[in-house]
Amino acid sequence: MANAPDSTVTLASLAERFDLEIASGDPNTTINGVCALEPGQAGCIAFAENAANAAALSGSAAEAVILPAALAEGAAVPALIASRPRLAFARVAALFERPKPAPGAHASSVVDPSAQVHQDAHIGANVVVGAGTVIEAGVIIGPNTVIGADVRVGSQSTLASNCSIGDGVQIGLRVSIEANAVIGARGFGLVHNGGGWEAIPQMGTVHIGDDVEIGAGTTIDRGALDNTRIGQGVKIDNQVHIGHNCVIGAHTVIAGCTGIAGSCTIGSNCMIGGGVGVGDHVSITDGVIITAASQVPKDIKDSGVYSSTFRAMPAGTWRKRLALFRQLDRIERRIRRVERDAPSSGDQ
Repeated sequence: MANAPDSTVTLASLAERFDLEIASGDPNTTINGVCALEPGQAGCIAFAENAANAAALSGSAAEAVILPAALAEGAAVPALIASRPRLAFARVAALFERPKPAPGAHASSVVDPSAQVHQDAHIGANVVVGAGTVIEAGVIIGPNTVIGADVRVGSQSTLASNCSIGDGVQIGLRVSIEANAVIGARGFGLVHNGGGWEAIPQMGTVHIGDDVEIGAGTTIDRGALDNTRIGQGVKIDNQVHIGHNCVIGAHTVIAGCTGIAGSCTIGSNCMIGGGVGVGDHVSITDGVIITAASQVPKDIKDSGVYSSTFRAMPAGTWRKRLALFRQLDRIERRIRRVERDAPSSGDQ
């Protein structure tokens, strides 16, 4: 259960605020938090979205539930009707998030005298803010986070604990960056000198658009000459790596443990599954869905769903398949020889 907001929340106030319909129950039913449908919790609101939730719906201990019209008759508790119950629930749940910390800078923080920190911002313990950096109104900086020089953090953004923000990084409005994220580190740019490798200077930075979410432990490298760019509304899961000079289009979502090599361009409204590997200099058009653990070594020019992995199978079966894969070249040569030697239809 989440904390209750300052003002009283009732079914009637939720219906009015989020354009929902009260299907049953007392409109003055008080809601103090949110909970899962199973087992549910008194005073809290849950959600159901399809027939698979019907059994849980009838036995839930929740105070109320958000559901589609088709499930309304099965609700044993007060109900709100929504065309998209999960979305409505997410918006309701946001009312019960933890309160923001009070404005001000912790005594242990180190803020360069040339930095501009808005009086409504919160600077946590042991935070370091570099020269020329601008921290706008309502920003929250968690403990031990280090922000370099000439950074801008847009209003109402939140940086959790132990983040590292490199020099010159530009962060938009309402951006959320979770713990241990590293934004603007040196990209993996190397050139071979004949006997070893030398680093290519990484002179760019990272620009992050408004309403972006970046998960815990995610790393986004700064550009070599141009900037790495993360578009508006992009959602990035935990432990994702985005290489230097990448451009991620607006409203694309990237699931955990995905690695995107340098100089890739990914379009808008794409969905990248967990554990995907994207090769360097790859371009992916808008509206592409890439399923989990796929490998993308070449450009994708048409929107659609793309996969490149095998499903898990018993180890013995996999070994047999692998043995067959190793013979594919020989089988292909045999088929071509048979086709070449077979009499044509005109010879019959």
